[in-house]
Amino acid sequence: MTTIAQLPTAASVGASDLLLLSQAGSLYAVKVSQLNADLQPLLSVPTGALLGRQSTGIGAPEALSVGTGLALMNGALSATGADHAGYPVQAAMSLSDDVVISNQGSPGLLPVAALRGLFTAGAGLSISATGVIAVTASAIAGPAGPAGATGPAGPVGPQGIAGPAGSGLTAPAAGNSVSSIAGSDYVAIWQNGANAWMPYSQLIGGQTINQLPAAAPASDSDALLVAQGSTSLSVQSFGALWIYMQGKLPSVKAGIVELTANTVLDGTAHNKRILIVSQPVTLTANYSNMGAGFSCTLINLSAGAVTLGTGITSGSGAVSLPPGASASLLGLSYSGGSMVWWNGLISNAPTITVASIAAPAPGASFTVTGGIFSDAPNALDYSTDGGVTWLAAPSPVITHDVYSFIAPGLVAGNYTIRVRDHANIAVMGVSNNFTIMPPSVAINTLPMAAIMNAALTVQGTVLPGNAAVEIGLSSSATVAPTSWVNAAVSNGAWSGAVTPTTMGTLYVWAQQTAATSVQAVSGALSIVTATLTISVPANGAAGTALTVSGTVTPATDAVNLQLSTQNTVAPISGWLVAANNSGSFNISLTPSVAGTYYAWAQDPATGITAVSSAIIVSAATPVSYTINNPGGSYTHGLGVIALNGGISPTQPVPTQVALSTSNTVAPATGWQAASNIYANTLWAVYYTTPAVAGNYYVWVETTAGAAQTVSSFTIAVV
Repeated sequence: MTTIAQLPTAASVGASDLLLLSQAGSLYAVKVSQLNADLQPLLSVPTGALLGRQSTGIGAPEALSVGTGLALMNGALSATGADHAGYPVQAAMSLSDDVVISNQGSPGLLPVAALRGLFTAGAGLSISATGVIAVTASAIAGPAGPAGATGPAGPVGPQGIAGPAGSGLTAPAAGNSVSSIAGSDYVAIWQNGANAWMPYSQLIGGQTINQLPAAAPASDSDALLVAQGSTSLSVQSFGALWIYMQGKLPSVKAGIVELTANTVLDGTAHNKRILIVSQPVTLTANYSNMGAGFSCTLINLSAGAVTLGTGITSGSGAVSLPPGASASLLGLSYSGGSMVWWNGLISNAPTITVASIAAPAPGASFTVTGGIFSDAPNALDYSTDGGVTWLAAPSPVITHDVYSFIAPGLVAGNYTIRVRDHANIAVMGVSNNFTIMPPSVAINTLPMAAIMNAALTVQGTVLPGNAAVEIGLSSSATVAPTSWVNAAVSNGAWSGAVTPTTMGTLYVWAQQTAATSVQAVSGALSIVTATLTISVPANGAAGTALTVSGTVTPATDAVNLQLSTQNTVAPISGWLVAANNSGSFNISLTPSVAGTYYAWAQDPATGITAVSSAIIVSAATPVSYTINNPGGSYTHGLGVIALNGGISPTQPVPTQVALSTSNTVAPATGWQAASNIYANTLWAVYYTTPAVAGNYYVWVETTAGAAQTVSSFTIAVV
C-alpha cells in the first residue's frame, strides 16, 4: 500500500487543488479553498493603526479612530483633556458642586464644602460655616502691660440725697406666666434688706430622697404629698388612704387563667388567680417561685383528669383532680418546712374518664385508657355504638385511679368509646369522636402519553398512611400486572417509577402490598417512541433569516434549535427555543456570513437530537442606501426625528441608523434598528433626538456593518 510519504511533493498548491477528507465514514475530495474558507485571514496592519470591531455582529476587525480627548502615540492610548474644552463654563463655584480627585489612583468626587476641612484658622482668625474668614479682635491686641502701684485713698465725699422709695418686688404680669420650671430659671429672694435673684437649681440645692432623714414606722397620722384637682400640692394622711382602699376592695376581682398544657405554677402568673384547666394536663410547683401566702383556685373543666405532680403535697394522698372537681392550692411556710398544699379531698360523685383515642387502622386493635375517681370497679364494660350494646372489657388492668384494656379492631366508621363500671353501670365515661377510614390507595393524575423505554414517575396517596404500596403496568384496566415494583411511602404519600417497554396503550396499577384487594388503576396511557424531525431550505443568504420547522413526539415537548457549520457533533450551548404547536415547531435562524450550515434540533425532555441537511448560504446581496432629508429643526433631548430612505435592490436586509456630527468617522455608539417598509423598498426609524445640540449627519448601514452610507445634509438640533 502506498503511503503519503511515498507520494511526490507538489511544487505549488492552488485553491482548486484537492485533498482527501473522511466524512461520516466515507472518503471524499475537498478543495483547498473549501478547507480554508472559514479560517481567519492573515492581518496586515499599518503602523499606528488601532483595530477593533465597530460594526454589529461577528466579522473581521476594522480600523478604529480615537475620539476627542484621546491620543494614540508610540503604541499607547492616553488622555489629552481636549474633550474638556466642550464642557460648559460655570461662572461661580457653589458649596453643592463636586470636584474630580484621584484617590490612590482611583477617580472620585469631592464636595466643594469638604475642601474647608483642609484648612484651619490661625491665631487671630476664624472660618465660618459659609467659608468667611474673619479676624478675632482680641487676638491682635498687644499683651497687657505691668500693673502700676496702688495710689493713696482719696477723702470720703459728702453723703448724697436719699432716693425715692422703691415699688418693691412686683409679681410677674399674667402674660409672663409659665407652666413649668427648669433648674436654669431664676427665682426672686429677699436677702439682707435687698431684692435678689438666684437659679432654681441653687434654691432646691439638688437634694435627693436618699439625703432625707429616715422616718419611723408609718402610722395613720403620717402624711404624703398629693395633687388634688390641680398641680398644687397638699398633704394626705395614711389613715385617709386606708379608708380610700377599703372602698375599692369590694370591686377587686380575681384574674382567670386558662391552662391547656403541662404547667409549672409560679407566683407571677398564677397567684390569686382562678385557674381553669380545659385539657387533661399535669401541674407541678416550685415553692421558691411562689412563696408563703401564695393561693389559687383550680377548676378542672376538661374531659380527663388533672395530675397534681412534683412540688404539690396532698392531705389525702390523691394525685388526680377528676373532671368537674375543684381544689385550692396554698403556699405554706412553718416550723416544719415549706410546701404547696391542697387537701386532696374530692367531693364529686364516682367518675370514670376515657383518654383521647387516635383513630386506628381498620381491624387493628387499640388501647383504651382512663381515670377512676371515688370508685373501685373490679370489671369494666365498653360500648362502640352509643351505649346500645355493651361488651366486657378484655382483661382490664385496674388500679385505684387508672385503668387500661385492649379493644379489638373495628371496621371503618365514626365512633366514640363508652366505658362503665360493670358493677355500677351509672358510673360511665365517654371518649372523643374518632373516624376509622377504610383502606385505600390512589394514583395522582398522569400525562396522556409516555415514552417507551423511559422511566415514568408515578405518585399517589394511601390509607393507612404507613401501608406499603407496589405499582405495575398492564395492557388492561381490568387484568392486574404480572410484575410489581415497590413504591416509597411517607406519611400517607407514595412515589415510584415504572418503565414501559412496548408500544400501545398501558395502564398503571397500584395496590397495598399487604392487602392486594385495595387497588387503583390509572387512565389509559399512550406509549409512544420519541421522535424529532427537522426541515430546512436548501439555500439562504447571509444576514437573511432562515425558516426552520419540524415535528416532535411527544407533542408537548419543548424543542431547542440552532445553526452550526458541522453536522457530526451536537452543540453544547447557545440553543434557542422554538414555538411548538401540538407537536409542530418552527423558528427563524439567521446566518451571519456565507458558508455551509446545518440546523440542529434537541428535545431536552427525551435527550434526542436531529440534524438537517446542508444549507448553502451565499454572501449577502450587495445593497445600497439613500437617505431622505427630514428637514426642520429639533430640540435636543426632546422627542424623535422621523428618518427614512431607499433600499436598492429591494430586499429584507436588517438595517441600522445613527447620527453623528462627523461625516467622515462612523459613529461608535447610538445605532438604532430601522424597519423595512413598502415591500422592502424603504427603511424607516423614529430616531431619538440627541441630548446635545449640534448639526448631525445621518449614517445608515446593515446590521452586519456593510453598505455604510452617510447623508450629504445635516439635521439641526438646537
